[in-house]
Amino acid sequence: QRATVFLTLLLCLFVPSAMATEKAAPKQTPVSATVLEFGGVDTLFVADSDGGKIFAYTLPKNANTQAPTDSKPFNLTGFSNRIAESLKVDPRRLRYNDLAVHPVTKDAYVSVSIRGGAQGKGAAVVKVNQAGDIQQLDLGQLEHTSFPLAQAADGKVTFWRDLPASTFSVTDLDFVDGQLYVSGLSTGEFSSTLRKIPYPFDGKASASSVEMYHAAHNQNETRAPIRAMAVVDLDGKKTVVAAYTCTPLVTIPVAALEDGKHVVGKTVGELGYGNTPLEVVSYRAYNMKMEAEEFVLVINREMAADLIKLEDLASAAKAQGLAKPVELGDSSGVATTPIPLSGVLQAADQDAQFLLTLKRNLDTGDMDLVSYRKGAYMRISDFVSEYNFPDYQYEEGGEGAKQFQNLLKMDEGFPERVR
Repeated sequence: QRATVFLTLLLCLFVPSAMATEKAAPKQTPVSATVLEFGGVDTLFVADSDGGKIFAYTLPKNANTQAPTDSKPFNLTGFSNRIAESLKVDPRRLRYNDLAVHPVTKDAYVSVSIRGGAQGKGAAVVKVNQAGDIQQLDLGQLEHTSFPLAQAADGKVTFWRDLPASTFSVTDLDFVDGQLYVSGLSTGEFSSTLRKIPYPFDGKASASSVEMYHAAHNQNETRAPIRAMAVVDLDGKKTVVAAYTCTPLVTIPVAALEDGKHVVGKTVGELGYGNTPLEVVSYRAYNMKMEAEEFVLVINREMAADLIKLEDLASAAKAQGLAKPVELGDSSGVATTPIPLSGVLQAADQDAQFLLTLKRNLDTGDMDLVSYRKGAYMRISDFVSEYNFPDYQYEEGGEGAKQFQNLLKMDEGFPERVR
């Protein structure tokens, strides 16, 4: 009997158990790092579009507790060179995928693809503070869980010459009330898919196919994926506000999203043709009358951004919706205000005062990481006008304009220009 016990002990020492093998197994790393979304203070969701998965990373505790004492804008011009130097790559190899703001520290998290080079395509997520300190997240070492997407789009279909459909397996994420909403393509008959995944991941999810009427094309579309979305409350009902290419704006009641169900969204607006929406951001801000209002902001790649009052969107969602074609180039439906966010590729709600953006500098071609003051939606340092001349005199009654411009000068790091 003693010999048997001794032999068993030897086997335990030299033959790894199933538990030991599991612990020793290497952690998963994403093939790509595309869309980002925070799931509270400790959790960062990273979409692996090429791999057809969602990763949920647990951030270190010491990174989540240091809240800034006041609201500070980002003014990191030439950010593309800074991040390339940090990652030790040529800036021309970087493709910027998404931007998210930590809910407490207000640090920016940026996901990029690294293309070309000896190792082919790579992925990275970096954390950046207002001072410009850049830290790459070690995705191979952070604790995480992952969720594989059933019937995720694969590379069997390509667009143009070299853009695989898998790139669109995840187009956007939004986390609301313990549910992760995931838009993108699938391999199903109706390939535009909207998923709801409970978090923490428990292996369960619902997937609904989505159809909408595209008034500029005069057809119902089922393959075109939602390109950007946000889940908002419209008259007390949780609703997905979805923007599509070329550019229908659609509302989809969350209550209609059931596993395996085909859902027809309501087209509440046509924002303009020849455009790709990049972000849908919802937030509370002051209007020009200094009254607090709820807004939805649609960031566009080829057009000015569209600012929409939430109450107008709620009214449009209760109305019939667009059901007849519109002339190409015409806008229709919900009222929008065009605002001058030229060159902005990604945007996130930073805090009560600012929107944070990844913006292409139209003078240098660099990528900038800069904040815009809500309500203003412009950076005064992007302009040269008569106000810039040292001998300019504000007209009588122009005190408000002077104070407004001085505020933006302070925001953007030009205190010496305050008058």
